[in-house]
Amino acid sequence: MHDLVVRGGRVALEDGWAECDIGITDGRIAELGAGIRADTAVDAGGRWVLPGGIDAHCHLDQPSWGGAASADDFESGSIAAAFGGTTCMVPFAMPGPGMTSIDAFDRAMRCAAGRSVIDYGLHGVVTAGTGADLARQFDVLAWQGVTSIKVFMTYEGFAVGDETLLAVLDEARTQGFIVMVHAENDAAIRRTRKRLIELGRTDLRYHAVAHASVVEREATHRAVALAEITGTRLVVVHVSCRQSAEEVFRGQQRGARVFAETCPQYLFLSAADLDRDAEQAARYVFSPPARAPSDQAYLWEALARGDIALWSSDHSPSMLADKLGNDGAPAFHKAVSGIPGIETRLPLLFSEGLVTGRLSLQRYLAVTCGNAAGLYGLDHVKGCIAVGLDADLAIWDPAVQWRLTREVMHSRVDYTPYEGRMVTGKPVTTLVRGIPVVLDGNLCPTTDVGRFVPRKAGAPRDNPIAIEDTTPWLDT
Repeated sequence: MHDLVVRGGRVALEDGWAECDIGITDGRIAELGAGIRADTAVDAGGRWVLPGGIDAHCHLDQPSWGGAASADDFESGSIAAAFGGTTCMVPFAMPGPGMTSIDAFDRAMRCAAGRSVIDYGLHGVVTAGTGADLARQFDVLAWQGVTSIKVFMTYEGFAVGDETLLAVLDEARTQGFIVMVHAENDAAIRRTRKRLIELGRTDLRYHAVAHASVVEREATHRAVALAEITGTRLVVVHVSCRQSAEEVFRGQQRGARVFAETCPQYLFLSAADLDRDAEQAARYVFSPPARAPSDQAYLWEALARGDIALWSSDHSPSMLADKLGNDGAPAFHKAVSGIPGIETRLPLLFSEGLVTGRLSLQRYLAVTCGNAAGLYGLDHVKGCIAVGLDADLAIWDPAVQWRLTREVMHSRVDYTPYEGRMVTGKPVTTLVRGIPVVLDGNLCPTTDVGRFVPRKAGAPRDNPIAIEDTTPWLDT
């Protein structure tokens, strides 16, 4: 007799759809089959049962750097995630001024404790100011179950140069970590921004010029090359355009262990959305910015082929007034970058990818949970519906059509960039380790279900050799 059975649903398994029950004991999937008995049952008749999503790129309860405060903490952000079918997230332990990466981790753990309704990990972050003792800091993070590090190639106070990036990559390889990189050329952005301001071109639409595709492409090429030199696993986050995606793919063809992540804003929004009055345009300011329709089409094709490994939200929650600034003169170089998306990430792809057949079931499962579990060290507990793994499940009504509006969202952010968009399919019940967090569209009263999940490091054999270990004189 199991604790719980999810009965009568169409279940998404790694090898395809199955009509089966799911027996759950002690928070884990214990049995898949017919006629499973349990103390409690959840009726999934007429619905699709999918693995809970893993959102491995989101920002919650971050310290302010003199700009906008984070509108979502771990409670509101995790509730929004759960209503969007996500059962595990990995936000960033972002350092504030004067913090080391360890200080930032400790702060994030305090912020999250007892507040998240879904399970969570944390990414470490290295900035220009977090300290030079990388080996010690990475040792501490590894002991805590943090096995991924993010670096920025742009943003004042965050950007690291090539020397620091190489040091991070070298130490990450030693530890079995994976490195995430925000790839934009900082010098090029600063140069173009200065010239635009001198020309009086400060409308929000010029955000797309200051952060042009070539700026992202160059930094992506450089980051991939440095990963090749060090033999380190690398994820280029929020790939926005064909040019950058192709740089990652070319690195893969050369044998580099590099991976591309993209986000809904790059498939559903375009640079034309910035060409509006400031109050409307501010809803579409994020970095890198949205690109051309041709880039959207290419990214869809890359998702379907498997060239893009991850589908993440990059949920960056700021209130609209904070994005516009309080001096009454909105300008691209002063606007706060980032948009909400933790709740809409899966419904958008479910509707326009899975339901339409644009993505196969296997590709949908890979980019929304399976690949994130594998790359970020969670696949021993999460990532698919299989006996022995956590019973993280999202039960979807595949036929319901509904409109994305601010009023139906659960984030504290006061807008959604997808306002008015119709989607097909909605997660109606979300289970985290077999515990209902959302049941038939209603939030369950328990708010502290979520646990911190220590993650495992990669095996050294998964890494290519570093350049110093190559023997070009033996090449034929």
